[in-house]
Amino acid sequence: MTTHAFAGLGLFLTGAAFSQVLAFGIAAWREGRHRRRIMDTLGPPAPDPSDHNSLPL
Repeated sequence: MTTHAFAGLGLFLTGAAFSQVLAFGIAAWREGRHRRRIMDTLGPPAPDPSDHNSLPL
């Protein structure tokens, strides 16, 4: 009985870990897609005016 309980617990924890990895992967993919959609709509961000390297000499 103990072997079956440990095997069941192991399968449950493995499935839970896989589900977490899958959920985080889907969330990262959706966030990346959302950012790309914003970049396509608005274009690249404006240059930072406080950047001193962009001043003419």
